[in-house]
Amino acid sequence: MQTDRWHFPVWLWYAFLCVFWWGLWGFLSKIGSGAASPMQMQILFTLCMLPVAFGMLLQMRGNLDRKPGGVTYGLLSGVATGLGTLGYYAALREQNASVVTPITGVFPVLTVVLAFVVLRERLNKVQMGGMLLALASIVILSM
Repeated sequence: MQTDRWHFPVWLWYAFLCVFWWGLWGFLSKIGSGAASPMQMQILFTLCMLPVAFGMLLQMRGNLDRKPGGVTYGLLSGVATGLGTLGYYAALREQNASVVTPITGVFPVLTVVLAFVVLRERLNKVQMGGMLLALASIVILSM
């Protein structure tokens, strides 16, 4: 008798939540890009992230890990996200969301390449095929 039943992994729920919220963010960003400059959009985006960060800090009871590596990479990822988002808002001001979003949506390709080169992570053939299909999708969606 088999007792191992498949269950929906928690990480996948989180990933779907991410897709939902980022999809909504992309849609709202396009609407906002018609009414505000990319810099203003970035400033407002950042200001509205503060209550989210404050809520997380309250949940953690102010116990932040102060390891130099975590702090450094946390700050660097914030800078990278801010600059990338600024570029996204600027692109939306010039082009349709249906073109800009798929192009910017392949950012994981850079992540995977860096993980492969720097962290020595490996991809199997199916994952490599997925990467190629993601790149091909940009060409198709940009037509």
